Amino acid sequence: MKIFYGAAIQGLANREERALSNWELIKTIRACGEEVVFDHARAKSPEETAEFLEKLIGPLPPRGILRMKHVRKKMIEAVEGDIAGAVFEVSVPSLGTGIEIAHAYLRPRMGLEGIPILFLYQKGYWPGNLSTMVRGIPLEEMSNIEIGEYDNLEEAKEFLKRFLGSLKKIKSVQIEI
Repeated sequence: MKIFYGAAIQGLANREERALSNWELIKTIRACGEEVVFDHARAKSPEETAEFLEKLIGPLPPRGILRMKHVRKKMIEAVEGDIAGAVFEVSVPSLGTGIEIAHAYLRPRMGLEGIPILFLYQKGYWPGNLSTMVRGIPLEEMSNIEIGEYDNLEEAKEFLKRFLGSLKKIKSVQIEI
């Protein structure tokens, strides 16, 4: 199954700050036998981000607005594409990740199949805590959305494994029908 992974990268003063956590979560998805559609959130620098993106989507235009438009288009195509679910690490606020979340969340309104979504949030990491726009999602009405608050990376990995396991169950039920 293909899984979209999104996380803040540009809002950080130092990308290395969350790169290791993102890489560990991406490796966990792969260890569970799933394909990660975008894995550039593991990059430690803008140059490494561009390198990872080129491996994923091909040559990038030169730095500037054309590159930004190209990358945005490809990421939106991915989150609206053939994916079984989406995982967003939301410990750091991010406008870009918010746009990706909106496209994942609103897939049914766009005539696309809805997908399960997991938000992972490290408790107390960001001074303002988890965004109201995520925290305020009515989970009792949205059975396809889950929020996993974790204290450490091992706990985040356990949330992720359970989420991926539930996707496999959903997929096997769909195949049987």
